[in-house]
Amino acid sequence: MTEAEGLARILAADRRELSGLGVHHFRKPGGTEPAVVLLACGPARAVLKDYGGQRGWFARVLGPLLIRREAQALRQLQGIRGIPALLRRIDRYGVIMEYVPAQPWKRVQPGAPAFERLDSLLRSMHARGVAHCDLRSPSNILVDDREQPYIVDFVARVRRGGRWNVVWNWIFARFCVADRNAMAKLKVRFAPELATAADRLHARHRGWPTRFARGVGSRIRDFTRLFVSRGPG
Repeated sequence: MTEAEGLARILAADRRELSGLGVHHFRKPGGTEPAVVLLACGPARAVLKDYGGQRGWFARVLGPLLIRREAQALRQLQGIRGIPALLRRIDRYGVIMEYVPAQPWKRVQPGAPAFERLDSLLRSMHARGVAHCDLRSPSNILVDDREQPYIVDFVARVRRGGRWNVVWNWIFARFCVADRNAMAKLKVRFAPELATAADRLHARHRGWPTRFARGVGSRIRDFTRLFVSRGPG
């Protein structure tokens, strides 16, 4: 079986067949978290992100919204090196994405070429009209053994508005600044010898876009955990 044939089988599989193709859980489902599963068929690999096997109101009500947000961002960023390709949206609850053989940045701690490529990746992403808004989470920036960076998990993303939507586009620009500040913090933390004085200044900056994105995320998690732990009745 060729890689192309294996990938075609993955993309044609129904939910029952997909469950048989899972070989590793990057993240097990539970509470507010989707399952993130490595799929394999012959030499082909792909990643399933899925709320479909979970019970509870979060997975059934908010899960589809988060999957839709992720799919929209990946579709808008399709073709940019360093953004996993959207391969298939299987239904309201799950998507299949390109597998990238990469690890969290903090585990690899790459050198200057990776930071230069990450800067270029951020510029390309923002030029396409997407701000990530959660790059201070260390698990959302990956890097492979060739020092190619990848950005993942776009559920918190903000997209640029239409041409005449001046107010929203001003807000979007502030979130782009928050992304760049997160990159500066990454450099100061893991490669201080590469950090400039400007990087150190930006790494300390906690403007309202960054505080807002992180605050909303933590409040949603706390709120949903409260109700998940209570359960029905």
